[in-house]
Amino acid sequence: MFWRRRLLVLAGVIALVWIALQVAPGGSADRPAPKSSPTAAQPTAVAASDGTIPVNLSTDDRACDPQQVRVTPTVRPKQENRGAVDIGLVVSTTETTSCTLQPGDADLVAIISANDKAVWDSTVCKQSLLTEPVELSARWATFVVTEWSGRGSGSTCSKKEGWAPAGTYLVEAGTLGGEPGKASFSLLARPAPKATQDAKTDEPKKTEKPSGDDDATEDPPD
Repeated sequence: MFWRRRLLVLAGVIALVWIALQVAPGGSADRPAPKSSPTAAQPTAVAASDGTIPVNLSTDDRACDPQQVRVTPTVRPKQENRGAVDIGLVVSTTETTSCTLQPGDADLVAIISANDKAVWDSTVCKQSLLTEPVELSARWATFVVTEWSGRGSGSTCSKKEGWAPAGTYLVEAGTLGGEPGKASFSLLARPAPKATQDAKTDEPKKTEKPSGDDDATEDPPD
């Protein structure tokens, strides 16, 4: 009984000390509960099945200022001569609002040259590489694919002008007053068509060269 009473007294003293510590200044009772830091909302994007992420950009029918348009041409490799050549154009605007670049308003000048000699000149052909309106969003670039016939422009840009030969070329493009861009590219030689055997004579048929189908330049570019 004596030890039991002493243990009860000791337990009571410990309880009183604990209560005093809780209510005393600086005790845990005076400490504010820790605040949970807010979690910043993270933007989420849902990727399509092919891995691309769709982005909705603002558009406007307002005509672009050609002087604030930047054009950078690019040509995919391994294209052959004696045929149309795909030319990509990366088009952007320095304006702060969206606009639409119309082919007629673009005044897009393009020159394709080899050995510092013009092979095709849009001012001679009076034809722009842009054939469709291009919607431009501020701070974004739009990629469009256009086409060069693969022929020289000559003096009249006739459809009978000769094909540009295989070799290395430079394409320069830009709007009047805008910032032009340029890119070099190469054309591979298109393989000659295989001769066909005549069913009666067993002799190979000769392939006639159409008139006006000479190369656009006398010497192939480097």
